[in-house]
Amino acid sequence: MQIEEFGRILQANGFAHGAGVPCSYFKPLVNYMTVEPNLDYMQATSEGEAVAIASGLVAAGKPAFVLMQNSGLGNAVNPITSLVYIYQIPVALFVSQRGQPGLADEPQHELMGRITKELAELCDLRTHLLEPSSFAAELASAQTDATPAAWICRKGTLEGGPKAPPVTPTLRSAAVTPGNTGEFVPIMRREEAVLRILPLLNRGLNAGQAPVVVSTTGKLSRELYELDDREHDKANRFYMVGSMGCAAGFGLGIARARPDRKVLVLDGDGAVLMKMGTLATAGAMGTHNFHHVVFDNAAYESTGGQRTASPTVDFATVALACGYRMAETVAEPDALEPALARHLGKNGPTLLRVVIKTGARKDLGRPNLGPKGVWKRFTQYIQS
Repeated sequence: MQIEEFGRILQANGFAHGAGVPCSYFKPLVNYMTVEPNLDYMQATSEGEAVAIASGLVAAGKPAFVLMQNSGLGNAVNPITSLVYIYQIPVALFVSQRGQPGLADEPQHELMGRITKELAELCDLRTHLLEPSSFAAELASAQTDATPAAWICRKGTLEGGPKAPPVTPTLRSAAVTPGNTGEFVPIMRREEAVLRILPLLNRGLNAGQAPVVVSTTGKLSRELYELDDREHDKANRFYMVGSMGCAAGFGLGIARARPDRKVLVLDGDGAVLMKMGTLATAGAMGTHNFHHVVFDNAAYESTGGQRTASPTVDFATVALACGYRMAETVAEPDALEPALARHLGKNGPTLLRVVIKTGARKDLGRPNLGPKGVWKRFTQYIQS
């Protein structure tokens, strides 16, 4: 299939946005997207991150695709099974088949090449072999049915396309000066910290001016829901279940699709550490409306309080080194709300690290809407 025809079919079905990780089989497509003004392609640091970004784009009303080599399918299984499947997000995945049986290839591709189609099907993706004669109808059907789908791309399926433009980056090597330094002693528990920023999450809600809020999996989302009063939680909240580490990628997708809305991601130290490459993606994208709060208690609290590596990581300095425009750390309760207000008033990306104590109530509830109800309400809100 000529790459221009592939691109035409994507655009005819509303696909103007995508994210991915390169594969040589997709070289013509990636090269094409670098020069095609009507396709917005975001280079991700991992396949799981790319799935999260695409899911955020879809949430904001923009059909989105993901490119990945099949060796990265394993990396994407978590968000495919606990984000795409749980919320039934109709992303389109294009997966190359390195290690195709019968073709000579590198040894690391042998097993994945043999099980690519079966693995995609096990993830409950509507799975096809990418064929020029049927692709247009299959893509249109998946969009009509709002169904996540995958196309397996074999060697030589995509042809033509322009040469890649030369990469001549100016690499950064200067030392980064942190916004603030010192020892930060935790005073608040996470629930108190969330309570203190709650007014900022709700300000302007009725007028459609409140930030879009994405909260990470685990107890943080449950505490946010409890503080909203179980029967009166807000439509601008997306309570993420599963897909650990993907809240920031999901938020980046929303921010990319809706540059007119502030997007606030409430994250945890363990989740950020799991997909720390997303900090680099956020910095590289330079998304002006993306704001990131990391609640850091140095523990995987939802699984029993096991220690994370965060005591040796300065998230604010890492964010600045990745290209965030503003980053700082707070621990004092009275400093938290003014700090977040300051961040929301600046161009992003910004990151606010909140040092907190461990501990949570044992009677935390869960959103009564369920994942699909949360998705329906949230997407109606963000697309309005």
